[in-house]
Amino acid sequence: MTLVLFVVQNSVQAQGISFSYLIPKNGYLSAPVSPFSIRGVGFSVARYTRVESGFSLYSMSGLAMEGLPFTWDRPLTGPHFTLMVPAELVFSVAIGRLGISVLGGGFGHWHINPRINYGELDRAIREWEGWEVANADMEIDAKIGWGWLAGGGLEYQVNDQFALTAEAHYLQGYADAPLSGPYSGGPDEDGNIITTPAEFKDVRIVLEGVEISLGVVLNPN
Repeated sequence: MTLVLFVVQNSVQAQGISFSYLIPKNGYLSAPVSPFSIRGVGFSVARYTRVESGFSLYSMSGLAMEGLPFTWDRPLTGPHFTLMVPAELVFSVAIGRLGISVLGGGFGHWHINPRINYGELDRAIREWEGWEVANADMEIDAKIGWGWLAGGGLEYQVNDQFALTAEAHYLQGYADAPLSGPYSGGPDEDGNIITTPAEFKDVRIVLEGVEISLGVVLNPN
């Protein structure tokens, strides 16, 4: 659950606070207590259109990887921090007290000092090689990644002082994260434990899932 501070429109006319969860595909929920983020910073480009940005720093319990010589539907990295910086085009209209918005755009993401989930990686290698045991000792070289997002939100103006908000975004992004190093396991046909050097150059960390936010905006008008 991430504490999110909002600054919307083209000035500090509206400020607020919300709590967000990032629910990744084939990963673990973001940690219950995470650092904060600042979202909704931007400016108006037309009557119903804004450009917004900001950042979110999530404490990720685990994320999936792809590009390995095998597939695995459980997290292979984590825990680690993930910094996400979106750039969104937001269209919004008001119907009485209810504001409706839709948005789309892209985002950059940086996985800070990601850890390999060796429990899951060892299981994946063991199943892939057909071994009884496996033990990996690999290094990960994570790069800055990119992705896209889309979603929408509702804002209900309770009175002149504050409004309630609900937003949901779907996002999909990838960051190159080559793996290199040996893994050991077996037994082989002769009953021996063997060590295999490996270099998986096409591996990517997958940041795909749903971001949900609920909050309050102060003085929205």
